[in-house]
Amino acid sequence: MLRRAAGLLLVLALVLTGAACSSPKDDGTATAKSLAAALSAHTVGSVAFDQPAAEVQKELTELSAGIDPLWPKVSVDGVAVKEDGTARISLGYSWTIPKVEKPWTYKTGADMKRNGDGWTITWSPAMVEPRLAAGERLKISTAYAARAGILAADGQAIVKDRPVETVGINKDGLSEAEGQASAKALAAVVDIDPAAYLAKIKAYGPVAFVDAITLREEAFAALDQTRLKDIKGFLATPGTLPLAPSRTFAQAVLGSVHEATAEDIKKSKGKIVAGQVVGGSGLQAAFDDQLAGTPGVTITATPSATATPSAGATEAPAPAPTPDPNAGGGGAKVLFTQAPTDGKDVKTTLVPKLQTAAEDALADVKTPSSIVVMKPSTGAILAAANGPDSNGYNTAFLGEYAPGSTFKIATSLGLFREGLNPQSTLSCTPEFTADGKKFYNAPGYAVDAEGQIPMTVAIAHSCNTAFVSQYKNLAQGKLADAAGALGIGMTNDLGLDAFMGAVPRDSAGTEHAASMIGQGKVQVSPLALATMMSSAVKGATVAPVLVAGHDGKAKPAGDAPLTAKEAEGLRTMMRASVTDGYLTNLADLPGAPAMGKTGTAEYGTDNPPRTHSWVIAAQGDIAVAVFVEDGDLGAITGGPLAKAALEAAVGN
Repeated sequence: MLRRAAGLLLVLALVLTGAACSSPKDDGTATAKSLAAALSAHTVGSVAFDQPAAEVQKELTELSAGIDPLWPKVSVDGVAVKEDGTARISLGYSWTIPKVEKPWTYKTGADMKRNGDGWTITWSPAMVEPRLAAGERLKISTAYAARAGILAADGQAIVKDRPVETVGINKDGLSEAEGQASAKALAAVVDIDPAAYLAKIKAYGPVAFVDAITLREEAFAALDQTRLKDIKGFLATPGTLPLAPSRTFAQAVLGSVHEATAEDIKKSKGKIVAGQVVGGSGLQAAFDDQLAGTPGVTITATPSATATPSAGATEAPAPAPTPDPNAGGGGAKVLFTQAPTDGKDVKTTLVPKLQTAAEDALADVKTPSSIVVMKPSTGAILAAANGPDSNGYNTAFLGEYAPGSTFKIATSLGLFREGLNPQSTLSCTPEFTADGKKFYNAPGYAVDAEGQIPMTVAIAHSCNTAFVSQYKNLAQGKLADAAGALGIGMTNDLGLDAFMGAVPRDSAGTEHAASMIGQGKVQVSPLALATMMSSAVKGATVAPVLVAGHDGKAKPAGDAPLTAKEAEGLRTMMRASVTDGYLTNLADLPGAPAMGKTGTAEYGTDNPPRTHSWVIAAQGDIAVAVFVEDGDLGAITGGPLAKAALEAAVGN
């Protein structure tokens, strides 16, 4: 009996175990999760609705067309099953909206009925948003924020809204041939590529107005108005754009703006919309998010012009609802809204008077050129001018050139650290051979400054051989450290890309000898040399600053900081360049004593070689670097430019 009873218990246990392993009826959770996944994917064709899934998919696509490609993630918050065989799914929606800090979240629900071992879901637009009624469509609209300005050091606006005219051809009423003829005629008047504009005319298809160019008001007024009036379909539309005082004013630094292109919009992944003004280059692009602010966003439920009852519905449409206090106009209900937040100004260190003076000084230079003006005590960049032949390129910050004899200031610092001082004697000979390569002084070098001369005289007269002769006494790594102490090669985020110079640590032989006089593989930008001069004036490594409040996290190259005593020695020698050397044109400047150093750097394969012209100069709390890509001796080409910059800066 006991054995039989045990057998019965075993059979019962097996039966019960088998029952536990079989699939029970769906309690609704699996169906709810499938619905949430399908809604998240915006594809509901596989969901068991109470009407054809294809019709539901069609309605879902139509109601969401006005917010495409925006779409939420949907999750299941719970399922409440009732005894009558129905259930209510609680759904959580989370929308990530571009330029909106926090997701838009809410809860809604869906009803379903037991259908055998499964469930059938009742479709309703309220499943997407609880306030969405049959026949309504979601729509997103954007209200642009006011774009902020770029300010000068004194807080006055440099870049602000200024009047412009957008000119183009209105094709409405024109034949294809007339439209093409008008496009060619307009291109000729406004001086743009006619082929490119014709291609744009064709690409715009049925769009009536096709813009050609946006011009400042004064530039538009200067056009031949008679010729414009004779062009069929010509149209000029007034507007405003955030612009600098003139087309060339700090152009490469401030940058440009334009109305968002299709490519801009596509790349932004919803952050930029049609009609928005965006930064294209310079500070306008680098600080675009700050300047642009946050656009206002509104999502509404809008009655469709061809609204029909929900797919599969058999009842007549419900009567019009009581007006919603949050209505967005035209019968639309506001479901979500965020007011626009205007952009915030970007304050620079630029001084417009100095910027203009520097640009005026370079106006007639027929080669890429630059003037950078800095305030050594703070590192503030007061002006960063590029000549007209830089053609919009930021030579001031991005140029990479051999510094020539201006680099002898860094070499002198390295020699100080090897025990020399401004009065130490160096040998200045007409030529010097280093590892088989001959080095010479510049043509016309003063004979009375040859022989055994103090380092100060070698700086004042820029004796190449005196410094090259020390190449075995100053290792390349220590030369690089000395340059680093003066700011060359530092890492520093200005807010714009900038090349702060490069001094190889491994140059040897003739290349190392050439490095002693700023040739070889030594490279700098005008900004890097203005920083070097600023460091010598301040007596400590200076980090340049362009945008107020922007932390550049500056880190000098090398581990040996500049000392006050070292800087004093450098200033003593650079003062001699003004009193006894090649920069005597600065001697009559009123105010604090001026100092400086000239530089001429050979480059290219021409015979005789072409030369870069450099001057670094300082007076009081002003430091200047002048660069001309193809010039004469630094004193001849750069000296007058440096004087003009100092005259404008000192006292302002």
